[in-house]
Amino acid sequence: METLVHNFRKEIGGKKYLIVLDDVWNEDVKKWDDLKVLLEVGASGSRILVTTRSAKVARITQTIEPYSLQGLDSQKSWSLFKQVAFEKGQEPENSRIVALGKEIVEKCYGLPLVIKTIGRLLFLENSEAGWFSFKNKKMPKIKENDILPTLKLSYDQLPSHLKQCFAYCSIFPKDYEMEKSTLINLWIAQGFIKLSNQNECLEDAGHDYFMDLLWRSFFQEAKMDDLGNVIASKMHDLMHDLAMSVAGSLITRLESKEKIISDQKTRHVSVVDNIEFSFVVPTSSSKASRIRTLLSLGEFKDLQESSTSCDAIFSSLKSLRVLDLHGRPPDLVPSSICKLKHLRDLDLSYNDKIEKLPDSISRLQNLYTLRLYGCQRLKELPRGISKLVNLRHLYNDECQSLTYMPRGLGQLKNLQTLSKFVVHSDSAPKDSGRLSELNRLNSLRGKLEISGLRSREEDVANLKEKEHLQVLTLRDEMALEGSEPHPNLKKLKIENYGGVRVPMWLLSLTNLVDLSLSGCSKLKYLPPLSRLPFLKRISLSGLEEIEYVSDCSDNNELSSSAFFPSLEVIEFFYCPNLKGWWRRSDSYNVDVNTTGNALLFPRLSKLEIWYCPLLTPLPMFPHLEEELLLRDARWKAVQQTITNASSSASSTPIAFSSPPLSKLKNIYLQEIDDLQTLPEDRLQNLISLQHLMIIKCPKLKSLSQGVQYLTALQNLELIDCPMLNLGNDEHVMQWKGLNSLISLEIDDIPKLVSLPLGLQHVTTLRELRISDCSSLMTIPEWICNWASLERFTISTCSGLTSLPEAMSRLTSLKVLTIHDCPILLQRCEQDGGEDWPKIAHIPKRHLS
Repeated sequence: METLVHNFRKEIGGKKYLIVLDDVWNEDVKKWDDLKVLLEVGASGSRILVTTRSAKVARITQTIEPYSLQGLDSQKSWSLFKQVAFEKGQEPENSRIVALGKEIVEKCYGLPLVIKTIGRLLFLENSEAGWFSFKNKKMPKIKENDILPTLKLSYDQLPSHLKQCFAYCSIFPKDYEMEKSTLINLWIAQGFIKLSNQNECLEDAGHDYFMDLLWRSFFQEAKMDDLGNVIASKMHDLMHDLAMSVAGSLITRLESKEKIISDQKTRHVSVVDNIEFSFVVPTSSSKASRIRTLLSLGEFKDLQESSTSCDAIFSSLKSLRVLDLHGRPPDLVPSSICKLKHLRDLDLSYNDKIEKLPDSISRLQNLYTLRLYGCQRLKELPRGISKLVNLRHLYNDECQSLTYMPRGLGQLKNLQTLSKFVVHSDSAPKDSGRLSELNRLNSLRGKLEISGLRSREEDVANLKEKEHLQVLTLRDEMALEGSEPHPNLKKLKIENYGGVRVPMWLLSLTNLVDLSLSGCSKLKYLPPLSRLPFLKRISLSGLEEIEYVSDCSDNNELSSSAFFPSLEVIEFFYCPNLKGWWRRSDSYNVDVNTTGNALLFPRLSKLEIWYCPLLTPLPMFPHLEEELLLRDARWKAVQQTITNASSSASSTPIAFSSPPLSKLKNIYLQEIDDLQTLPEDRLQNLISLQHLMIIKCPKLKSLSQGVQYLTALQNLELIDCPMLNLGNDEHVMQWKGLNSLISLEIDDIPKLVSLPLGLQHVTTLRELRISDCSSLMTIPEWICNWASLERFTISTCSGLTSLPEAMSRLTSLKVLTIHDCPILLQRCEQDGGEDWPKIAHIPKRHLS
């Protein structure tokens, strides 16, 4: 908890924040008082918004009169209803349905969740008679402030298969993020998924169930992955209340040791946080025999669970379909687990002590799902795994100690998830599985990682037939020619490949969104990646031999309407010989001037270059919006990029909607050896820049007058630049334009004798940090005019001997930190220190 408090203080300290505490129920006055103290480190003007359904909470927390939310007015209610009830949010031509809809909306009392839920329900009703029936038979049951019965109208309209799936979700605590794949597997384990035809897949049907509940507003806050797939969601608290109401005693959540399973009707149990299973296993065999689900949710610190308690579960809960032991302490799974003959879903993940699973697991012939991810010491899988004939999902990613796969894995014809396949090493047992085990597993979907591949085996995995795979990682490859995936692949990562060229089949992956090449130390040539139209991210890391991204041998590379039309992120990490994008020495200028109407990287938002000292020049990135990060690279590359982007903007037929790089928000420069100054004409376009960090640039001498154009700059960090001179009076003007600057850090700038005179014009500064500036002798009196300054830190400035006389005028200053400044600390001592009267008014003083 202390670490959490420290990190929280560090995050909000001295900053103006807005914190929203939503749907709060805690009525403990002391806890609220403790929280108030914690939040006081923020800047003046910070705000906290609390929403609650408890009048007592409102009284405890109020600093102003609480605002009681009312329902939406009729106009906004109808607008919301139209969005969810009618196709494309447009009123239908049938005026009678519109009239019925308005009558129905009036009975929703302006409650958004009720409006959305009923609207979704009626979206599926096309006939006027259906709307009329709903209005006359269902709506009269709705009473103002009687929300659950209203929501239950939509529940009552659900198909029976969705009703039980929804009710089952009450097994999770409120505000719990439900992972879609896990929830679907739990539904499958309980037999909730019903197939409409024999060709349908259980997981696909489960996906439809999930999305249907999401669409009908029973779920909300959908979370997406980087490929655009919905991977998780939550339930509104009112929907959770509804789920608990309809589930009744069938589902029990144990959130304290005082709560026990008391009802014989209980079928599904979840254990939340630090509660040992010995507290929840019923002593009555009649109660235990009926339990179908036992889930572990939350964190399990300092538990003293043992394999004995697990053995007790296996002996008494023999009807379990789902058993979740993830993160719990036992380092040994007892062989008695085979007693759970009905078990379909077993989660042993995130146990860093398990080295081996009992072979008796192979007797769980009804098992659908086995989760082992994060078991870092697990060395082998059960050798009889081929007996798990119904196994559909094997999650074994992050099992770093696995050295081989068991023979017979390829016989699991129902297998759809296999996170990791380790090709046997020379030291593996003779009966270990070969890569050919993958040959017939063409139903695999999601992601697959293959490590330890060898050239003599790389053509037997039959990857091209695995059309449902979205993410593929190939590790330790000696040859890639026979490892061609299906064109449906979205994400490809190749690690430690020993070849000189990437095979041309890469260009057949026309749906590829993300490409990462890492640790391929001999790789010299790449195919023309611009032919991959949907590519959003390129990451090249540890490619020690590569000199150019493109050979420019493809004459059509720049002839299309856009060059990398979808690319959003470029990352170059440790490519010490990378010299540029195109190989031909004259190709850069030729290509730039002959692109016609081609847009270069029109969607690029992030460019990171680390340890690429030879990289120059870069192609143009005129549309770069989010972040430019350079580390151990050449400033000349960026300088030329900005110059060419500016000249291209004025010479090409393309009309730029704004100046090149004018939307860029963040620049991080570290270890840029050839950076001497920030050229004025290069900075004029950076009108949206908010964060500028410069670290360890040994030749940087000045920031130049161009800084004045950075009118949106909020954070400036200057760290370990030994030649930087900030005190030159000739550059007073460079600070005047920084009228948005909030935070300034100056760290290890040995030439800093005094703060730059021009800083006195920056009246918006809230936080100033000065560290390791041994030549700093004084803090100027004019900083006492900074009415907005809230945090002031001085660290390891041995030459500093006093504080300004008018420190008492800094009325907004809340936190003063002085560290390792011997003379100054002595003067600030409370008992007799000469500078103590200057700082006595500051609420928080950290002197050490």
